[in-house]
Amino acid sequence: MTTEGDQTRARLLREARDLYLEDGFGRFSLREVARRAEVSAAAVYRHFENKEALLGEVCQAGLQVFYGYLVRALSAPTPLERLGATSTQYLRFGLENSRDYRVLFMGGAQEFQSAATARQQGPHPTFQFLVDRIRECMAGGVLKVGEAQEVATVVWAHAHGLVSLRLAGQLERVGDDAAFAGLYHRAMQQLVEGLA
Repeated sequence: MTTEGDQTRARLLREARDLYLEDGFGRFSLREVARRAEVSAAAVYRHFENKEALLGEVCQAGLQVFYGYLVRALSAPTPLERLGATSTQYLRFGLENSRDYRVLFMGGAQEFQSAATARQQGPHPTFQFLVDRIRECMAGGVLKVGEAQEVATVVWAHAHGLVSLRLAGQLERVGDDAAFAGLYHRAMQQLVEGLA
């Protein structure tokens, strides 16, 4: 694909994401995506078979960005610090990429994951990343030994709940993003201490 084609594709993904957040799937149309991206409707079909395929690619693009954040946590020196860094990167992704976060975790777009992702065995790589951090903490004696996927689900639910409430405007009383980050880190620390 040409550079121009790549730019068109990126624009289509961005406009599709934003339109989905504004109107939901029921009112989502490829024609409107094309209009917003300033391309012909035929140009959309050169890149995507239908609106489900386009929204699946929106999700895949968001997940790639999300995974890029998560892998930064691997540079921390100990299992506990890697778990903490994973939590921090989850927060950063949510605050710095709120539109992608909303599509992936708050907008019901998971149903548009590509067929390849849907057929994959086991948890999604982004969740598996957290499971692996939990397992290494258990192996290192930092967390109680238990069912790593269950513990990872609890940790994710805690982080997701806080970030989602923030993005939904439910935690404005906490203050600005820096104040919210402080609350988030304290809450995650208390959770991990409870799992120790």
